[in-house]
Amino acid sequence: MDTAIKKQIIQKWTNKQPLNQKIITLFERVRDIPYGDIGSRNPTDVYKQNKGTCSGKHELLKELYQQLGIQVKSYLVMHHFKKMPVKFPNHIQNILNKRNILDPHNFLKILVSKKWITVDVTWNKPLKKLGFPVNENWDGKTDMQIAVMPKGKIFETNDPISLKKQLISQLSDQVQKDRKLFLSELTEWLDLLRENKTA
Repeated sequence: MDTAIKKQIIQKWTNKQPLNQKIITLFERVRDIPYGDIGSRNPTDVYKQNKGTCSGKHELLKELYQQLGIQVKSYLVMHHFKKMPVKFPNHIQNILNKRNILDPHNFLKILVSKKWITVDVTWNKPLKKLGFPVNENWDGKTDMQIAVMPKGKIFETNDPISLKKQLISQLSDQVQKDRKLFLSELTEWLDLLRENKTA
């Protein structure tokens, strides 16, 4: 992301706040970018389209934090969408019931007061009423919950986008196909709820 755009976003969202408040405000602003698959994980696209999945939203937050001089590490962990505590509509639940859809989930750790703390901006706040595990009321200095039910090894990576593509490519062709269908249907469902002002 272009440095000028990052500075513009930080100025627009945080203005003259002290650093500790900027950390919280940037988290909240990126968290509340509506969740949805836009076919891109590019942070500029996520910002301009005001929509993104965990990958793009975390890339955006990472770049904004780094612009502030905050040290950031990227992580990936596999998870099953089926384990989400959400009541999906039948047509989406049926996709999950067919087989376990594994997915690599992105999150961050940032260095605050000499301590690495977990940050996860995946689900925007209105999704809480649908059962999504939304992180809120964060103090900017303690771990928040990872927004999925992690399964297995946690990967630290300098290139989360490439690693994510690699991990997805290791899934069976059918799981990859079902994963893509699930994300498409999930995005469509959430967009419809937003249009009807119910999410």
